[in-house]
Amino acid sequence: MFNRLFSRKEVQKQIEVLQTRINELESENKLLSTRLSKRDRQTKKAVSDKQGADLALKKAASRIEYLEHELEKQKEQRQITFNRTRSFTVTNAQSCNLLFQIGSIRSKNENLVTVYLRPEESIHDRDGFESTVELDLEVKHQMQRIESPTGMALFYDLNRIGIVSIIVTPPFPIRESEWRLDHTFDTTQLQEILDSNQIVCIVLTHAGATFIGISNREAFIDYKIVRSSVKEKHAKGGWSQRRFERLREEDIRHHAEKARDAFEALVDEYKSEIKIVVASGESNLIKEITHGYSYPFPLLLRGLNVNATIEKKNIDMIRVLAWSSRWYSGGRDSDEATTDFCTNVKNHEISQD
Repeated sequence: MFNRLFSRKEVQKQIEVLQTRINELESENKLLSTRLSKRDRQTKKAVSDKQGADLALKKAASRIEYLEHELEKQKEQRQITFNRTRSFTVTNAQSCNLLFQIGSIRSKNENLVTVYLRPEESIHDRDGFESTVELDLEVKHQMQRIESPTGMALFYDLNRIGIVSIIVTPPFPIRESEWRLDHTFDTTQLQEILDSNQIVCIVLTHAGATFIGISNREAFIDYKIVRSSVKEKHAKGGWSQRRFERLREEDIRHHAEKARDAFEALVDEYKSEIKIVVASGESNLIKEITHGYSYPFPLLLRGLNVNATIEKKNIDMIRVLAWSSRWYSGGRDSDEATTDFCTNVKNHEISQD
């Protein structure tokens, strides 16, 4: 009897333990079911998000492709516009005449824009300009494309009744960047550059023939032409070419030494009068010739584009080109005033024929 009662108590105790375990397992099962359900929802959301992301990515790729196509079209259009830009190299005297015409323009309203920019400066550097003046995109692009070691001057008509835009790169550097919106164009600073009759040293380098001259606006005061025997470039390859190039480099080095001696002698003679040295031609030769250059006047590197061989009979063209300006027009083809003005400029363009 006692043993039977004891067995029942043990059984009851085991039942309670098992029931407790069942409750724990049911609780864990419920928790796991909740987690699984949540994970299923997250999985479905992730799949949905991925599908949405794939669709957005596809749309973005399509948009990028479209924008790239539009960008290429704009680049082509800008290139066409820039290629349509008219530019002319004009003598100092004729530049003065053309500038006089620009200075004579009058407007009832303040719609005539004048901009002066020193070398490597832009309209973005001018305080208040872009918030006041809205230039055509093609004019902005044109100003960005022009590389000028002397800076540039812009004359722009906001109303587009007269000259739409004229850009001038002068023979010598713009001294101060500034801009003005007025009834007239401000030609003062450019006129001062063109009117100056300063003494300059002009160096035109070429392997085998280098010209060094002292000039004012009207004529050469003194000059020297340095000639040396320099081998022409070798077209063949291999050891023979390498040996030939070494010999050619020696010839060029010898020519540079002769030209540097002539340069230093001429500059020393006129150093109290020279205001600037204008150098053009092969950059390596310019460096060799002006090596150790320590005179108190600046060195200006310009492209003079002398087509003919340096001879006594054509040296005055070097002076003319050194004092010349480059004129650019960004006017529209339909703008008669701009077309007429550009025709006038073209009639004064320098010819080396």
